[in-house]
Amino acid sequence: MFSFFKKNKQKVKEPNTEIKASLTSEQIVEIEQSIQQLQQQIANSNDAKLLAVLNEKTGMLYHQLERIDLAIEYLEISLQHKKSIGEGYKILMNLYNLKRAEAATNGSMADIDFWMNKMDSMRNIAKQVTILRD
Repeated sequence: MFSFFKKNKQKVKEPNTEIKASLTSEQIVEIEQSIQQLQQQIANSNDAKLLAVLNEKTGMLYHQLERIDLAIEYLEISLQHKKSIGEGYKILMNLYNLKRAEAATNGSMADIDFWMNKMDSMRNIAKQVTILRD
């Protein structure tokens, strides 16, 4: 009659390891070349603001290629150099939420907590940046 306590059996989604079908092979090569150029600039720079921008751009390009772990890595490094709530922040928050959802699907409470803590730290960054603007 009522199914309040029945578990919904959902199919476990496999992580997306393929690059978006909307990208052509030429676009993929172009993005990968841009990443290499950005990485060279990162290696040659000591300016924190520039490093923040370069790492954010690199993370966003990895996001386009759906290389989630690399995108997270570079976007986190960007925020270490300079806290901001721009496009990179939004993408990183979405990636954390994606990882949290994967952890929930896999039933890993430790991973859920890990990604929730990451999302909390992002909210704190937003608060800090907002307070500094005032």
